[in-house]
Amino acid sequence: MSLKPQYGNFFEFEENDVIVNRIKTYPKVEFFIHENTVKFDNENNDKSLPKNTPNGHINLYEYNVNRGVGGASTDLIYPFVTKIGAGTSLGTISDGSYVFDFDVGDDITGSYPMTASVSIDQLGKKTNWSTLTASAEGKKKNYIPALKTALDFYSKLSPHYAYSSSAHGDLDEKDVNLISIPSIFYGSSVKKGTVTLQYFVTGTLVGYAQDSNKNGELIYTDANSEGALADKSVVGVVLYNEGFIMLTSSVSIATHEEIYGPQNADGSQPDAVNPSWFNFGVTGSTAKAPNSSFHLQLSGTSYIDTLTMFAHAKENQLNFSNNPTYLTSSLTTNVSKLGVPAVVENSSYTEDPDTKIKNIVSSSHASYSASFQPTTYITKVGVYDENKNLIAIASVARPVRKREKDSYTFKLKLDI
Repeated sequence: MSLKPQYGNFFEFEENDVIVNRIKTYPKVEFFIHENTVKFDNENNDKSLPKNTPNGHINLYEYNVNRGVGGASTDLIYPFVTKIGAGTSLGTISDGSYVFDFDVGDDITGSYPMTASVSIDQLGKKTNWSTLTASAEGKKKNYIPALKTALDFYSKLSPHYAYSSSAHGDLDEKDVNLISIPSIFYGSSVKKGTVTLQYFVTGTLVGYAQDSNKNGELIYTDANSEGALADKSVVGVVLYNEGFIMLTSSVSIATHEEIYGPQNADGSQPDAVNPSWFNFGVTGSTAKAPNSSFHLQLSGTSYIDTLTMFAHAKENQLNFSNNPTYLTSSLTTNVSKLGVPAVVENSSYTEDPDTKIKNIVSSSHASYSASFQPTTYITKVGVYDENKNLIAIASVARPVRKREKDSYTFKLKLDI
C-alpha cells in the first residue's frame, strides 16, 4: 500500500500506520431437531420469506438471499462456464458428461445457493455399515474406517477414543451414531467444553451429555432415573478439529418406546425401542418419532484477521476540493469573457480564471462576511495500491470539517 504523493491528495502509509491483528472468537451454534426438521439458532420458519435456504442450513456467501420473490426463478443468480477448447468446467460436472452432453459454445450451468447443515448417520455395528451397497448409502461404510487415524490422534486425551481397547471394547462392535457438523458452523475447531446434547421425550428432559472434562468424553447425566444407563457414563466422543460427534451408547435412558430410524428394507416399520444416545437426532421417515426432540449446542473457534489503517489529514493539507460547490460560480460557455485564447467548435465549457473559492466561514454578525479560511469537508477516504488503483473506500458517518489549522486521523478497520 505504499503510495507516492501526487496532486497533493495521495499519501503514503507509514510503518506504524498499518497494523494486522488476529481476533479469536467463539461463535455459539445451536440445533434443534424434531420430526425430521432441523432448526438452526432458533431461526424463523416463515415460509413467505424467499430466503432460498432450507431450515437448519447456512447459505455459503448468502447467494440468492431474498431473491426469487413469488417463485420467479429468473431472478436467481447461478454459476456458468461456456464450453471451449480449454476444457474448463464446473466441479459438479463429470468428465463424461462434459464430453458427451455439451457441445462447444454451450453454457454449462450450476445453481446457487450452496448450503450446509448438520447430518446424522445411524450406522450401527460394523455388520450393518460394512455391507452397505446402495449408491446413496454405500459411502457410509467408509465413514468409521476413515476416522481411525483421527481417533488414534485423540487417544492421548482419553482412552475412549481408541478404535479397539480391552477396557472399552472394539468400535466395530458398537452401535455408532455419527453426527457431522460442517466447518462453516464452527470455524477452525470446536471449542472444548462447549458441546452439550439434550434428549427430550414429550417435552421432558430425560438426559443430557456434555464434554465437561474438556477431553472429548461426552459424559451422560441422568435426568429422570428411568433408564438402564448409569449416571456419569461416557456415551461418546467429540472430534474437535474434524467436527464429528460419535455416540456409541445404545443403552436406554428412559422407559418410553417409540419408532426411530427409517423403514426396513422390506418396507415394514422397525420395532419401537426405548430412547438411547444411539437414537439421538434420528427420526423415522414415516413415524418421525413425534414425541422425541433433540438439542445440540456447541461453540466454535474462529480466527478473524483484522487490518487496521490510520489515514492522517494533517495541518495545512487537504484544504482544496474538486467539488463544484467549492467555487462561488459554475462554469460558463461565454468564452469571450475569459480573455484567453480558446478553440471553440460547437460549444466549450472552460472555467473562468476569476472564479473565487466560496467562503463558508460563519460570521457572528448579520450582513457581514467573516474572514476567509480555506475549508473543506471530508466525506470519504480512498485506499489505493502501488499502481494507484482504488481498492477500498471508507465513508465517514457525517462530513468532517477540515480547516488549515485542523489535524485528523481516520481509523480504517477491515475484517478479512
